[in-house]
Amino acid sequence: MPDNMPDDDIPDIETVRREIDRVDNALLDLIAERLELSAQVRKAKGGMRVWRPSREDSHVRQLASTAEATRASLVSTIWAELMSASLAAQGPMRLHVALEGDALSNWSLVRDRFGAALDVRTYPTTSAALAACYSEDEGVAVLPSPAPPPGGMINWWTALGPGGAMEGLHILAGLPRTGRLDWPRAVAVADVVLTPSGADQTLLCVTDEDAVHDSAVLRAQTGKFRLFSLDGFHEIEPSATRRVIGCLPRPIGQ
Repeated sequence: MPDNMPDDDIPDIETVRREIDRVDNALLDLIAERLELSAQVRKAKGGMRVWRPSREDSHVRQLASTAEATRASLVSTIWAELMSASLAAQGPMRLHVALEGDALSNWSLVRDRFGAALDVRTYPTTSAALAACYSEDEGVAVLPSPAPPPGGMINWWTALGPGGAMEGLHILAGLPRTGRLDWPRAVAVADVVLTPSGADQTLLCVTDEDAVHDSAVLRAQTGKFRLFSLDGFHEIEPSATRRVIGCLPRPIGQ
């Protein structure tokens, strides 16, 4: 602080500390009120799935745009913890995390997106995590993203495609939630109906030479399976050779 600053412009530290305490107490009261409301959400949902990723991402995006003076990454982290506590209070949601590759990095991504309150189980392979998710009504698998060509060896996503063993599952969220990545480092998969968040890319899996729009981007391929992303939310009738397997909200910051 400059030596020539008038004394009137120098804040009293004790006054500032009291104001910080006041704000902290107000925040805690609001958090407690929010958690009480969250405990009532399960009853109000009337049997709907606990996790609604499109609504969550839409809400965090709106909050980040409103809080212009606060970094989007901080808004996302705060709401990840609040949502984690809320979801844990609502029902038996469990995360099944594949730790293939850089386990520590993957774990950091999971914590930043889902907070710390949810029950988590880890697996050495994507296939094990996906199978555990498939066996539970409220299970969510966190898996490495389908790899871009050429040479991508990550092919778990074919199980969600036409003729796959897990057609009921969808790719629903990308990790990290914020930033400017064109393609996420990991994704979350669950048995949840696809709904738009307002800033999406639809994931279409095809197994033949069906016409795909020129704007579609090839994201992964293995054998006869190809995975494309299409800008926006699209409802495409499934067939024996094509199937929408996910809808990814775009990262906040794009």
